[in-house]
Amino acid sequence: MKSFDLNVIVDKKRVEFCMIELKGFLDAHTVQDFENRLKEILQEGETNLVIDLKELNYISSAGIGALMSLTQDLRRKKGDLVLLHPNQKVFKILDLLGFTKIFNVANDEKDIPDLLNL
Repeated sequence: MKSFDLNVIVDKKRVEFCMIELKGFLDAHTVQDFENRLKEILQEGETNLVIDLKELNYISSAGIGALMSLTQDLRRKKGDLVLLHPNQKVFKILDLLGFTKIFNVANDEKDIPDLLNL
């Protein structure tokens, strides 16, 4: 059994944004795979991303760094990122480190259009 895992599920059925669902752990062991998948998504022209974190069990500083880099890339392209449904554990990490002031965080999908200025 692996001690770490990250499952990235991409839903491109939406027109306004690309939905990405993360499951498992986003840490030093999985961040490279995550970044590689994000590069593919950005190369396809996506500029507005929503990352659903409800099934993300843990995020490390490496994972937060990847999200920061992604946010910067998207904002340079006049897009943005929304972190959706962070569970209590992940939200606490983001909030403790002050990242809830940098990232757009939503607990309800109805808030996404406003956060992405759609």
